[in-house]
Amino acid sequence: ALRAALAAKGYDIVEGGDDSDSDDDGIPGRIPALEPSVAREKGKAAFEKGKYDKAIKCWQGGLKSILSSLCAGPQALGDQSLSELDLTLNLNIAMAHMKKQDYDMADRSVDKALARREALPPHLITKALYRKASAQRAMHRLEECLATLQDLLEVEPGNTAGKQMQQEVDREYKLQCRQQKRNMKKMFDQISGEDKKEAERQREERRERRARSGVVWLPDEDVDSEAFEQGAAPANDGLDWGLALSRTVLWSIEQLALELGQGVLGSTSRASAWFIGASSTCELRWLQPMAMLKRLPSIDLLELALVGFLGEIGPDNKREPDPKVDSLKEGMRPVPSDEGRGAVIHLVKGTLEEALQKQLQPQPEGPAPAFDQASPAVAAAFEAGLGDFQPMVPPTVCFIAHPQLHRYFSEFHPAVSWLIQQNVPTVVIGASEPDPSWKQDEALLRALGCDIVVSKRESPYPMCLPDNPDVKKCNHIIAFRGGKALDREKLVKTKIDLLAKDYNVR
Repeated sequence: ALRAALAAKGYDIVEGGDDSDSDDDGIPGRIPALEPSVAREKGKAAFEKGKYDKAIKCWQGGLKSILSSLCAGPQALGDQSLSELDLTLNLNIAMAHMKKQDYDMADRSVDKALARREALPPHLITKALYRKASAQRAMHRLEECLATLQDLLEVEPGNTAGKQMQQEVDREYKLQCRQQKRNMKKMFDQISGEDKKEAERQREERRERRARSGVVWLPDEDVDSEAFEQGAAPANDGLDWGLALSRTVLWSIEQLALELGQGVLGSTSRASAWFIGASSTCELRWLQPMAMLKRLPSIDLLELALVGFLGEIGPDNKREPDPKVDSLKEGMRPVPSDEGRGAVIHLVKGTLEEALQKQLQPQPEGPAPAFDQASPAVAAAFEAGLGDFQPMVPPTVCFIAHPQLHRYFSEFHPAVSWLIQQNVPTVVIGASEPDPSWKQDEALLRALGCDIVVSKRESPYPMCLPDNPDVKKCNHIIAFRGGKALDREKLVKTKIDLLAKDYNVR
């Protein structure tokens, strides 16, 4: 929590060396607190020698002291002298990042300098905005730069430097737009002849991969996934949540086939899908096994293992139990079906590690499991050759729906590591903002060692809130298979590194 607060206030941990001459306390990665005026002078001396990392660290030490002062009480938040010191040190950090040509970090530092803009005098606000505009200009983000300069001139209409930069950037932006138009025209002109043939060849290859995925969509009930990919078909309206979750699972299997070049279901008539971190309010409630089986014509037996029901950590950092955890009965249960095909659901309370010691262990040879409510079709299927039924370990595919990786990063580490080691195709289903999944889950998965095979991709089957369709579950997917699992002893350092890069993670 302290590191997150430091990051929000501009106290980023400097990666790499500190250009020597260190005055810190010998603890790697720690920023020593410095009295702000001392920090300013030490940083200035390091900056003038070209030791920019050292300068940044000194100025961050001053910011750390300012944060301590701000914690003294609410009256400190309106202290203009503290705000001005905070701005000065952040702007100095921004200049050091610009010298290092790390313009994105410079831009972020200015934003932190302006965090308490209302407590700053106009001349300091214009100084900060000018530096922000300079960083944006260096990154060729000219439209953003013009917006920043407009803000600057609203604060100080007569600012000569701001007016001059605005004129220069306006010319550069118009030139950039003309160049982009020429490039687009040139690109479209090239999509002819052989280029068109190549594009059609690629589309045909993707059609073949879709056919090999094992998923067969129903024209009158489902979104045309190829047309959706090309922007020629809209997404589902998202009002039927059972449809949304079940179709997103099937669509994810198709997307894995598109990117891996082969279907993950294989050539057998049996498939297993595990759902890690399951809950009674999502997977148990909304999954539709028969609707899924209907769109998987090559599969005769579909196993769905729901692992979790551990509840969530509330705002007070206490775990709130799953609302139906006490009434859930663990074990296997059949799902009614027809034509000799069926599904089996495993309910397992606990983590994946615990599940691998319980229901998800391959069962020893012996009598088939007893199903009190087995339908005739499922019973017939077992009699036809599945009498020695054992769960598939590892599964065909795995899903982690709405995991909130930023909150449960450490908790998911053992499960993700096992899935990497077992080379299980795994799909993370994410939510839209305000959930940070879209912005950062791919980076968090890479940090855990995952080899990403499907980068974040919007789903045609979102779960939309009735009163706010812009807020969605099943908004997108990210998929991985294999990789190099992060060693547990490196977990804390990895989280610190992510925090230093402004990722939100516990």
